[in-house]
Amino acid sequence: MKDASASTARPAASRPNDRIVSIDVIRGIAIAGILLVNITYFLNSAGQTGKPRGADAVMWQVVDILALGKFHFVFAFLFGTGVFIFLSRLRAKGRSTWVYIRRMLILILAGVVNSALGGIDVLTSYGCLGLVLLLLTLLPRSILFIVAIAAAIIPDSLHLVSTLSAAGPEVPGTLLLILEFGRTLGHMALGFWLAERGLFAAGTRVPVTRIFVIALVVSVPVWIWTIAAGTGTEAAHDIAFRTAMIPGLMYIAGLILLLRLPSARSWLSFLRFYGRMAFSNYLGQTIICVTVLPLFVDAGQLSALSALSFCLGVIVVQCVFSMLWLRWFRFGPLEWVWRCGTYLEITPLLVRGSNRTP
Repeated sequence: MKDASASTARPAASRPNDRIVSIDVIRGIAIAGILLVNITYFLNSAGQTGKPRGADAVMWQVVDILALGKFHFVFAFLFGTGVFIFLSRLRAKGRSTWVYIRRMLILILAGVVNSALGGIDVLTSYGCLGLVLLLLTLLPRSILFIVAIAAAIIPDSLHLVSTLSAAGPEVPGTLLLILEFGRTLGHMALGFWLAERGLFAAGTRVPVTRIFVIALVVSVPVWIWTIAAGTGTEAAHDIAFRTAMIPGLMYIAGLILLLRLPSARSWLSFLRFYGRMAFSNYLGQTIICVTVLPLFVDAGQLSALSALSFCLGVIVVQCVFSMLWLRWFRFGPLEWVWRCGTYLEITPLLVRGSNRTP
């Protein structure tokens, strides 16, 4: 098999020797945001029934407007960014692309485990799509960009037309499922493409401010459209989810700009630990919600405020745990297992005293 990592070499690309803090911070925010969305699934799995009404319906709609699909987009985008960085480093080390393939196979296995625990699995699909993305990296970059945009936009457009318009075409369920995978692949490919152009590099030529302003301007009518569709309606839910890429891009660009400010970078730096342990924290969310949340549901229906407070508690606990863990260890527990399996070697885990995180 041709080494696809060879095609990722570009002089202006983001190829730091150390971790990019802004990526870790944004990934940490994405993991927190995903929990806010997934909590309704865990509530239903725990036995909570009934459609939200009144203040609860309004609060869940706010979550839909601000978070539904947006943080999944951010996470998929950063996954593509991570693929670019990983393949670039493989090439710099002269290692085979099979190392990357093995990494994706381990991720697929982790997704199977997560599903068995009762969680919402994206790890298996991410592993499979990561293998497809590897093939896409062989394409000329202009073609890769077109494929990324088409794959990201067409599924959402078709779904909105088919579900919100009475005269819209009926899209077969199998095709919709395939397009859903293509949608996430498009998000990943876009993250790869922009990372290759130095999105996270200092002095990048990517017009981050322009992306932020355009995405913000377009997001406003999208939010108005979502609100106008009615509180708690399926239409509002679909609009919030299917237009998520626009606010998602705004979040990424806005956070990049924000993290250029020393004060903001310092204030949000604790989230870099949460983001560095994204794999462990994602599965940790599943374990906590599957084991602890039913205890609260058994005591009575949880309001939206109570459920979101539970999410906040989980996020705070995980942030503290991540900070303490990474003070003593170089990688998160699952990140370490993933790395050892990827390279087929035991990587030192303990942090030496002089390199310990303050």
